[in-house]
Parts: sequence; structure tokens; C-alpha cells
Amino acid sequence: MKWTVCALLLTLSLQATAYRKDVVPFGIKVNGIENRFAEFGIFATPGEILQLDLMDLDPANLEASFDATPLQPAGNALNLKMPPRAGTHRLVLTDRRTGSRMDLNVFVMWQHDGARDNSLNGYRIGQYPRDPFRGLTVYNPPEAFIEVTRENAQLAVSPNFRLGQFACKQGSGYPKYVVLRPQLLQKLETVLEALNAVNGNVTSLTIMSGYRTPSYNQAIGNGKYSRHVWGGAADIYVDDNSDGVMDDLNGDGKVTRADSEWLARFVDSLERKGRFGDLIGGIGTYGSTASHGPFVHVDARGYQARW
Repeated sequence: MKWTVCALLLTLSLQATAYRKDVVPFGIKVNGIENRFAEFGIFATPGEILQLDLMDLDPANLEASFDATPLQPAGNALNLKMPPRAGTHRLVLTDRRTGSRMDLNVFVMWQHDGARDNSLNGYRIGQYPRDPFRGLTVYNPPEAFIEVTRENAQLAVSPNFRLGQFACKQGSGYPKYVVLRPQLLQKLETVLEALNAVNGNVTSLTIMSGYRTPSYNQAIGNGKYSRHVWGGAADIYVDDNSDGVMDDLNGDGKVTRADSEWLARFVDSLERKGRFGDLIGGIGTYGSTASHGPFVHVDARGYQARW
């Protein structure tokens, strides 16, 4: 079987560069989430005090800045108070000893009650269920949303994915608002890394659908507890020839649901091997319709689901 991926087609016409396996020798932990990517997104609320725990990095060797303002660690952590208003900022961490650098795009979000208010700054969101599915906290209504503008849509949220790729498809201009879970980004990066290891020409995944507002999700007839609505799911496919549909992954000369099943088995094998750690979740396969080709649903809900 021969198949490659040359470029990433995005609904919002965002272009990806060559695959980046960008990790650094040190890490940080924020809100219980560990990151070792050289570029990643951090999501916070106005005025929040973020504690960034340093891992494998002597604080004496840390050079840090927030929007070019120097920072000093307190012990083995950086305590950083977020600005009082929503916006996008840059946190840079450098190990003076090795020169290794981590660039973090910090998105201070708009606070919004997803269970009560239907819109945010004129952008229709709809209402989230008040009762979490199975009582799980990952289904609590979000209290803050990331603003997506023409200017920040291209900003990296991980080495190989951009913020604008996850915006809801509902018709509207900018700004848009999204919920996006770092766990999903880490899972997608793991999938892409494994695909690239199998075939070095694989450089990207197409995000066919990322975040969905409850309003849009209801309009397309999807279940109200879809993980897309909580920013924890993505519908993906591999596109070699940039024609906007899944490639012939199983080598049978056709593009069918069998190709999404091939990709789903690949993702499932990573989970069975423990490659996702605690980022287990759902995998669903879908065939072609009049509006799209085959694709695979991937999420990090915290428990296994297959369909």
C-alpha cells in the first residue's frame, strides 16, 4: 500500500507546513495537563492565576517572558496572573543551558454561561444541557470561550494544528467562539506522529469538523451530548492528493467507508498499545454522503466508546 499526504485542506483555507515533531527536553504542567511540545495553546480566564509547574528544568536556567515582559519563577513554578480582558498573548520559556525554547500561545477567554445564555457578542451558541452526561465533569457546561478572529485563526494551538481549524462551521463572520480541550490536541498530535512514523510523507490531518455550538449541533441533528459540543472531538481524514476527501488507505482502488475503517483501526491500535495514556475515548467510522467523503471521529472523553 502506498499513500502519502502532501498538504492539509482546511475548511477555513488555513495552510499547514511540513509535519513538525517539535518537542523540547523540559516540560510544564498547567491545570494537571503536561506539555512538552515546543508550541502549544494555553486557555485561561481573565484575572486567573495560572501555576505552571516546571519539569526537568532547573529554575536557575529558566528565561521566561510574557508579552516580552521578563518573568521570574517562584521555586519550581511560574505563577502568572492573566490580564483582566479577553485576548491573545505570548509566553516564551527558554532553557539558558541548552537553548531549548517553548512558545505558548495564551488565549484569555470570554467568560460566558453556556447553560443560560444563547449568544456571546452576537455569535449564536445555544444552550448546553444543565445535567452532565452520566454525571461526568467533562460534560459540565463551559464557562468560557476562546475568541477566534481573522488575526488569531492562524495561531498554533499545537505544533501541527491551528486555532481556526476547530471553529464551528455555522454561518457567520468573525469573531467566532470555540471550546477546545488541550487533551484533544495532544491526542491528535499522537495520531499524526504515529502516521508519520509509518509513512514519513504523512504531514497532516484534515479537521473536517471540530467544535460545534449546541445550536449548530442541534441543527444538523446530532445528539446533544456530542463531544464536539465540549471541544473534545474532531472528525478527521487523511488527504494525499488535496481533493478534499479521504485517500484510498486500504489500497483497494476505491474511496469508501473501508478507508475510514482502516484509519479507525489504526487509531484503536494506538489506544490498545497505551499510546494515549489516559486520553482514551471514542472512535467512530463514517462513510460518504452527498456532502462529504469518509472520515473518522476521534475524541478524548475519558472512557472507551466505539461505533
